[in-house]
Amino acid sequence: MRPTLLRHLGRRALPRVALAASLATVANPAQGKTALEHLRAAPKPHFRKGHTLLPLSRWGWTMPFDVRVELCEQWGYALEFGGYAADGVAAKLDDSNSDESKLCALAAADPKRYPLCVLLDRPCGSKAFQDEAPEDTWCHDADGKLIDDKREWSTEAPDSVFEKAGQLSVEPLKKILAKAPLALVLNGGEYGLNVFGFAGKTWERDPKVRTTKGERDWFDYLSAAKARQELPIIDAVRKANPDGLYVYYHTFATDRNRYGDWWTWAYDYKDLRKISDLPSSSVYYRHFNDGWTGGNDMLTQALNSVAQQLQFGDALSYNWMNAGWTRSDDPTKDFGDLDRYLGYLKCYYTAGMIGGCAGYFAYPKGGFAGDQGDEPPHWLQQMIVLSRAHALFSHLEEFLRNGNLLSGPDQHRWSKDLPAYEFPTGDPAARVLVRKHRERHEWLVTAWAAGGEDRDVKVTVPELGEVVVKARASGSVYRARVENATPVLTLVDEDGELPTRGL
Repeated sequence: MRPTLLRHLGRRALPRVALAASLATVANPAQGKTALEHLRAAPKPHFRKGHTLLPLSRWGWTMPFDVRVELCEQWGYALEFGGYAADGVAAKLDDSNSDESKLCALAAADPKRYPLCVLLDRPCGSKAFQDEAPEDTWCHDADGKLIDDKREWSTEAPDSVFEKAGQLSVEPLKKILAKAPLALVLNGGEYGLNVFGFAGKTWERDPKVRTTKGERDWFDYLSAAKARQELPIIDAVRKANPDGLYVYYHTFATDRNRYGDWWTWAYDYKDLRKISDLPSSSVYYRHFNDGWTGGNDMLTQALNSVAQQLQFGDALSYNWMNAGWTRSDDPTKDFGDLDRYLGYLKCYYTAGMIGGCAGYFAYPKGGFAGDQGDEPPHWLQQMIVLSRAHALFSHLEEFLRNGNLLSGPDQHRWSKDLPAYEFPTGDPAARVLVRKHRERHEWLVTAWAAGGEDRDVKVTVPELGEVVVKARASGSVYRARVENATPVLTLVDEDGELPTRGL
C-alpha cells in the first residue's frame, strides 16, 4: 500500500491501553493538538537560501498570532496581517499590545524574514459606499428608472466612483505602511461589475449600455469595461505601495471554450492582465471541476489559463489554491487526496507558478484556535502541502525565471487555438509537463499520476528524446540532460511526499 502524506504530518499510532486506562480516558479525555503544535511536530520543508520566489499567502478567517508567525518563519508564508485592512486599523496599530502592532513590528525590524501581507478593503461592496454613489453608477431603463427597482452596476459607471474606491482602500494601507513595509496586497475581487450570466438581461435593457456597446460583442465590451473600472483601484495601491506586489482575484479564464456559453461567466485575460501584477487563476478542488481526473479536471483548467497568459509573454503566475472544504456531509467528495494535491502543485509550479494563496472557505468546527484534534485538520494539511511544493521549486527557481514551458505536440483540449503545454503519455490519468532552460541544454520534467496509482510513462521531448519517467501520485520532478546522445534523468524529489529531503 502506498503511504499517505499523513505519515509526514505528525500522525501517531494509537497506544494499546488496558480497560481501566481506556475508561479513564473517557472520563478525562486527552486534549488534541493546536494548529501551532501540529506545525511544530511536522517535518519542515527546506528552502534554498536566497531564493526569490514570492511568499505564500492565505485567504480565510484570521488565525492565532503564533500560528501566523510560525507559518512565516518556517513554511514560506507571508506574515498574515489578519482580516481586511479597513477603517479600524489605526486604533489597533496605536495599541502596542495588539496583534496588528506586533506583526508590524516584526515586519519593520526584518522585512525579508517577515514579509507582511494584507487583504485589501473592498468599499464597492458596502451599502454605505453604494448609497453615496452617483445615480449613473447603476443601470436604468428608457424612462430613467432602476431596472426591476434594483441596483445593478453599469458598464458605464463614472470613473470617479472607482477613484473614490481606490482612495478609501489605500487609506488603511497608508497607516500600515507608516509602521512597516507591505510585501503583498491581495484583492479578493467579487464586487462591482458583474458577468453577463448574472447581469446580461439587465444590461440589454439599458439604452446607454446598448448604445455604448454598439457592434462590439458582449464579451469584448464587458472585459474592457471591467478592466477600466478596476484600474483606478490598482493605480491607487501601486502609488501608495510601489515596492509591493498586488494580486487581484482573479484574471480568468480556466473554462475558456470548454462549453458554448463559457464567456457569460468570465472576462477576457487580455484585458484583466492589466489589473494584477501577476496572472492569478483560481482552481479549487471540485468547485466547477471534476477534481484530479475526468473530462473537466483541474490541471486542464490550469493549463487553459497558462496558455492564454503565455500568448502575452506572461510566464509566471501567483494562483489561488485549495484542495477542498466542507460543503456536504461526505468528506470523500469534499476533500482531495493530499498526495495528489502535491503532485498537482508540482505540475502547476512547472507551468510557471511562483507563489500562491491557500484558501479555505468553511469555518471549521471549533475554529482555527485551540484543540484541532490528534491529527492536523485538512485546512492545515493543505497549507503544509503547498509549502512543500513551494520549497521544492525554490531549489529549481532558475528553470522558472530562466526557462520556458514547452508547448508539447498537441493543442489544448478546449482552447484548440492554443497549445496544450503538456506531453501525451497515452494515459489520461498520467500527466507530464516539461520546461527547458534558456541558457543550457537542460530540462525539467514533471510527471504526475493524477489517477492515484504510480506508473511508468513514456514521452518524447524535442532535443531531449524519448524518456521513461515514474508518474507518482505525489508527482516526480526530474532534471534531464543529454550525454553521448542519450537522455540522462536525475530525480530531484526522491521522497515524493517530503520533496526537499536531502536538498
